[in-house]
Amino acid sequence: MPNKTLTKLVLYLLIPIQLLIFTFLVPPFQKPDEQTHFEQSLIISKGFLSCQKKSNNTIPIEKKYISFIKTPYLDLLTHGESKLPVSIFLDDLFSNIQDNKKINFNIDHLCSFPIVSYLPQAFILTVSSILNLNPIISLYLGRLLMSFIGYVWFLYLFRKIAKNYKLILLFTFVLPMTLHQISSFSYDVAHIMFGLTFFVLIVSFPRKRESSQKLHYFKLFLILLLFLLSKKLGYEAFFLLIFLIPFEIKPVIISILIFLPFYLLSKTSGVHDLSYFSNNQIFDPLRQLNFLLSNPMNIIKVLIVTTVQRFGFYLQSLIGIFGWLEYGLDPLSYLLYGLFFIYVIVETRHTLSLHKNKTILLSLTLIISYIFIILLGFVFYTVKGTLISGGIQGRYFIPFVPFIILLITQFTQKINWPKIKMGNNVKNIFSILIIIYLMTATFYSVFKRYY
Repeated sequence: MPNKTLTKLVLYLLIPIQLLIFTFLVPPFQKPDEQTHFEQSLIISKGFLSCQKKSNNTIPIEKKYISFIKTPYLDLLTHGESKLPVSIFLDDLFSNIQDNKKINFNIDHLCSFPIVSYLPQAFILTVSSILNLNPIISLYLGRLLMSFIGYVWFLYLFRKIAKNYKLILLFTFVLPMTLHQISSFSYDVAHIMFGLTFFVLIVSFPRKRESSQKLHYFKLFLILLLFLLSKKLGYEAFFLLIFLIPFEIKPVIISILIFLPFYLLSKTSGVHDLSYFSNNQIFDPLRQLNFLLSNPMNIIKVLIVTTVQRFGFYLQSLIGIFGWLEYGLDPLSYLLYGLFFIYVIVETRHTLSLHKNKTILLSLTLIISYIFIILLGFVFYTVKGTLISGGIQGRYFIPFVPFIILLITQFTQKINWPKIKMGNNVKNIFSILIIIYLMTATFYSVFKRYY
């Protein structure tokens, strides 16, 4: 593998340090929708798994958690540019005063969230509740657990994946936005890791031994099912990627017959979304749907206008725009990650050479997925009167990154890239300087925003 020193520095220094920065330096609820994800994990830890009616769903929760969720200075951090009041926060962090009286908490806004994504977070909150830990400490322990699970899971995948694909996997995981989400209560943790696992299984499909192939089919469909169950609507076209592998009709048909009923039953959550937004004063999904379906040109207009206006933001936020999209990295950091992307393309040799039809399928799958996500954002998170799809961020496309690189390599394998001659000592020094800079830049970016 090219430049082993750089790879080891990324694996065992950059990734762990970035995870620790995003785990402990970022204050509570200062990651996208983390408060909502904390609430969902909390109610699952209390044994509440689904909503029983269309509205006014409530569950008894200890007052200490509700007080934590409604902490005024955390709300100011979320909705403004204020700094964390460190002395007050430390008092709250180490406080033993906890009100365990239960009061009803409305959970209508949580009815559509998937359960499978929150089981590890719910587990740590269950343990924290048994130990009667402070809610703030419980949140940080949850973040730390998710960071640990994600990192160990990634190291396992990195060891298992074929040598030619290691850089693709490494690039996807080392993105600051990936690490920012891995170290949170978000369902993005499971979603991203299932997506990476699915990619590893696709490119590692055994070419011989029928028994190994059958077991691999089972793993593929299981991980694909968990991937689709770990996120709300929007990634259904991912199913088409299963046809990238050389397959036999019989096991595929059997797997699909087992797979589809379970998956379709799980997607009743879309009804909860429509129901929840039906009385929303800002968003009107039914009106947006009628607008799109009234004229096919409206769909094309939304896609073109959104892509032109937001594509740059999608790329930047894929690398990393943090908090509630109010701060990011410095220009040099973005440039370095962009150069790393090019480096991965150049150094990825002899990847899976797809048949022309499969290359077309891969292209169509990525395009359809993009269209579907943009249109869902337009329906559910776009105010009336605008053609720019709202609510979509670069982090939504993290699971597609390895497949995008795989697609690009289908057209670049035969290119004779110019090689820059550089001694090993110079490469090592250069690699160390880059890693130190990226760690420092990330720390400074987070610290400057909140402290």
